[in-house]
This record gives sequence, C-alpha cells and structure tokens, in this order.
Amino acid sequence: MQRIILPYLAGFLAVIFFQQPTVELLHLAGATANTAYPLAPVQPLGVPTFVMSALIDGVIAIVMAWLLRVSPSRPAPWIGAIVFGGVALTAISIFVIGPIRGEWPSGNILPRIAFEFVIDAMWGWGALIFMRAFMGTDAGIDAGE
Repeated sequence: MQRIILPYLAGFLAVIFFQQPTVELLHLAGATANTAYPLAPVQPLGVPTFVMSALIDGVIAIVMAWLLRVSPSRPAPWIGAIVFGGVALTAISIFVIGPIRGEWPSGNILPRIAFEFVIDAMWGWGALIFMRAFMGTDAGIDAGE
C-alpha cells in the first residue's frame, strides 16, 4: 500500500511546493502570462485548476516511482525524475489533457512545450525529493519486501 500512497502524496505535494512556485517565478521573470495556483474551477469535480493538476500528477507519480524503481535501497534517479517529469507530463498535458478540454495543439506550440517542460521537470525533481523523504529505510519498502 505504501508503494501507492507515498508516491501519490509525493506527486500531489510536488505540484504545490515545486511546480506552482516555478510557474510564479517564470511569471515574475516575465517569461509567461500564467500565474501560480489558478483558482478557476475545472470540471468534472469543480475544484481549482492547481488542485486538479495535483490530483492527476499524484497518479503519474505512482507510475514514475514504478518506472524509475524508486526505493530507499537504491540510488536516487535524479536525472531520470527530471526527464520523466519534463517529457511525460508535458506530453500528457499537451496531447491528452488538452484535447480532452478542447485545447488542440496547433500553430507554434514550441513556447508552450518549453514552458510545460520546465515546470514539469521541476515537478519530477520535487516528486523524487518527497518520495525519498517519505521512504525512509524503516518504511517497509525495501527491495526485500
């Protein structure tokens, strides 16, 4: 159960403490018009946009933990987490979630891809930091279990 709950919680918290602050830093630097912690409700749950992002990214963190074999008995895959976050979350956001919301990738999407890659790479880094913090050696998630 901890192999699911801890990565989910890590992915959820990474949105709040890593991804959204990165959005705000990019906004303050003038690199994007987006602001952090958007409160516009998203259907079907009617929760704020950043909460919906955190809920979805929590599920993706479970996949990341499984693919990268995150475990306290193994070295932390820092580069893998950053690349996974940057590539997988960006692709899911632009080519899966966007079309579901009616936002089709068209025209010059390079600025959007670059922006998404940066904030999602920060999410991957943050999710791994939280996973490593939550998965202490006494957490019962060793390779021997």
